[in-house]
Amino acid sequence: MSKAKQKGTAWETECVRFLSNVVFGNSKGFRRSPLSGSKDTGDIESAWLPEFVFECKNRKDALSSLSEIMKETEQERINGEADYGVALVKRRNFGTGGAYVVMELAHFASLLKTWMDMKERIAYGGTNQLGYPLSPGVQERQPNVEHVVEESEG
Repeated sequence: MSKAKQKGTAWETECVRFLSNVVFGNSKGFRRSPLSGSKDTGDIESAWLPEFVFECKNRKDALSSLSEIMKETEQERINGEADYGVALVKRRNFGTGGAYVVMELAHFASLLKTWMDMKERIAYGGTNQLGYPLSPGVQERQPNVEHVVEESEG
């Protein structure tokens, strides 16, 4: 195995460990993707997050080749039929948690919209689709609030 391949594999493994521990609290939430030839679908994956494709890059010239990295990430997102393509770019002289997470603005905006819609469903429905209770600090919707406000103003 070439030195560049070893460096890439080590970075993928670091990303898997970091994301698994932070997101899932264990070492099993993410895994390195199997090699898939010309229809590559990213370097790491999670069965819990099929809408994401993760491409890991550990290069000295990563920032100067960001356009190329994002073209590759987008192609892998298309290949994987995923909603979001994310490049995890190693940041020199920082630990794994200090890496850059890069995605196209349109995908980021879509992710934020999905997140906001989910928060609204939780806030107004009392539970999310899995039946979890409201997050701390989120109040249940009170259907008569508009009416109460109108009465107090008049």
